[in-house]
Amino acid sequence: MELPIKDIVLYKTGIGYFQRKGTIKGNSLKLNFRKEMMNDILATLTILTTNSQVTGVSYEGQDIDLQTALEDVLIKLSPQSTFLTLLKQVVGCKISIDISSTKYEGTLLGIQELPIVIEENIVNQQNLVLQKDDDGTILNLPILEIRNFKMLDDKMQGELEYFLQKIYESKKENNKTLTIFFDNVPSDGDEVEINYLQEIPAWKCSYRLVFTEEQVMIQGWSMVDNILDEDWINVNLSLIAGLPISFIYDLYSPNWIKRPEVERKDKYDITVTEFEEAKEEYEKMDKKKAARPPPSPPMAAPAPGAGKFYARAVSPKIADIVEEEAFDMDDEFSMERTSSSVKVTTEGEAEGDFFQYRIGVPITVSRNQSSLVPILQTYVKGQKISVYNEQARKNNPMLTVELENTSDLTLEEGPISLYEGARFTGEAMLPFMKKGEMRRIPYAIDLGVSVEKKLKSYSAKTHSIKIQNRGVYTYNFYIKEFTYTLINKTQDEEKEVIVEHPIESNYELFDTIEPFEKTKNFYRFKLKIDPKKKDELIIKTRYLSSSITNYEYVNKSFIENLLKLKLINETENDFLLKMIKLMHKKNETMSDLNALKSDKNNIFNDQSRLRQNLKSLKATSSETRLRDKYISKLEDEEDKLERIEDAIKSLEIKAIELEEKIKDLIKNHVIEE
Repeated sequence: MELPIKDIVLYKTGIGYFQRKGTIKGNSLKLNFRKEMMNDILATLTILTTNSQVTGVSYEGQDIDLQTALEDVLIKLSPQSTFLTLLKQVVGCKISIDISSTKYEGTLLGIQELPIVIEENIVNQQNLVLQKDDDGTILNLPILEIRNFKMLDDKMQGELEYFLQKIYESKKENNKTLTIFFDNVPSDGDEVEINYLQEIPAWKCSYRLVFTEEQVMIQGWSMVDNILDEDWINVNLSLIAGLPISFIYDLYSPNWIKRPEVERKDKYDITVTEFEEAKEEYEKMDKKKAARPPPSPPMAAPAPGAGKFYARAVSPKIADIVEEEAFDMDDEFSMERTSSSVKVTTEGEAEGDFFQYRIGVPITVSRNQSSLVPILQTYVKGQKISVYNEQARKNNPMLTVELENTSDLTLEEGPISLYEGARFTGEAMLPFMKKGEMRRIPYAIDLGVSVEKKLKSYSAKTHSIKIQNRGVYTYNFYIKEFTYTLINKTQDEEKEVIVEHPIESNYELFDTIEPFEKTKNFYRFKLKIDPKKKDELIIKTRYLSSSITNYEYVNKSFIENLLKLKLINETENDFLLKMIKLMHKKNETMSDLNALKSDKNNIFNDQSRLRQNLKSLKATSSETRLRDKYISKLEDEEDKLERIEDAIKSLEIKAIELEEKIKDLIKNHVIEE
């Protein structure tokens, strides 16, 4: 019994939804699947019945070595002498045979060879020894004359069927059989629906775009591959544009869980022990027994079947299920045919981020075959326009079609071939386009237009200044000037060209015509060029850079330059002049202070040297005079050191006062940053 495929839904993620429908007239149904498909089948199989119930599903497990599987089988046949081998293995079993239109039933006692004479030659003839069931007669029957043979022993018949089944399975290692068992199937059969997902090549699509004098026609085809081992005959096909999450989970392989192993205890520390009886204990036990309440009445017998577990899975009935599909097509629209060249009956419906193409007529695809199925043919809005992008091609723009999806369908991504009448003009990739979306699709190089791009970079004069706590900030524009020269080399065709100019970080447009369109990475400018003419597009961008001149480096020439450029006013000029004077005094004070500190260090070093020399002198007359000289010099340097210390303290106080004056000046004239 087979249940044909009626509906197929193919997804872009490499999976397919299959629906089988039909009438069953037995208690089981077998389906064959490839081994690699079993995980998907076990994860997604759904069975719906009308009147019967599903009692279980069995399937062939992982591959087992044939020799291992047949190790304990009672019947094993040899391809060379199958009949004789079978007879030898059923000795002792009840059999039925036909010889010369006579039927014999009985127990097979064995096989023996008897010599006979054939044309004066003695040959051994193999005979079957049978004990008849009706009268116990033992017969010696020639095996060569047996026409029919049947085993009457059910167990041995089952062993034979098991052997043959395993031999068959070994010949189809990549195919697995799944058996569905039913109960309460009506005599006239029952309607059954089986649904599941399985891996299958993702569907693909391609398009053809034809330019006529007045209109643009688009034609779409889908490509589906039937890799299954059965034909798709008159199936309803739907194609889903979208990316639902799908994965493979290993349900087919046996899941062995490693358990901890506990060591068996073989010895126990138990010895024979005897306890002395106590008369008082027996007396207490007798009293407790007498005080017990009467026993409860016996428990009632369970209801019939109450203690049984039924493993029957009652499946829902189709009649009781709300007729609602994942993509409800009751409100589907029918796309009108725009041309009689290809009959397109595709219907589409958007569902969130998914879109379904439902082929309006059943299709047939033979096993291991592929098919082109038309999904779209209609007129859309489109016009040709050239687009220049230096990254795509340096000297020429690209011919593009500005295509708007005015159809009622979402267009899935795919290659597209373009034609002008009967002339092929190029190929491109059509991006994913929803209804109403517009995209420019490049398909050829426009050799009728040449483009030259030049760049000139320079820095403008100081744009502005800002006086802050740390110093004077000057702001300058770094300018890039791009010149695009476009030449229309055609004789009689006006060219409309879009120039894509890259957007640079921190740069802004200025003194340039407004772009008609802006993307994340490009400005877009549109130009029209007459035949045999040229045009220029000048694009200026600028970047505002800043630098700081600390107050200690500000001088009169710097201030005069700012005045000349009219970047500062009189108040700011007075502030900067006062700052110059204070900074000059501060620098002089710090210079004097550093000089005194240097003298102080020199005296310290000289005194250290003199003290070392004094330590090495002895108590002689000549060295006494030298000691007096060193001591006198140390006294003079000590006086000088005191004067330097006083001067340093005075200059440090002056430096602090100047620093405070500078801070006050900045505070009174500078706006906080």
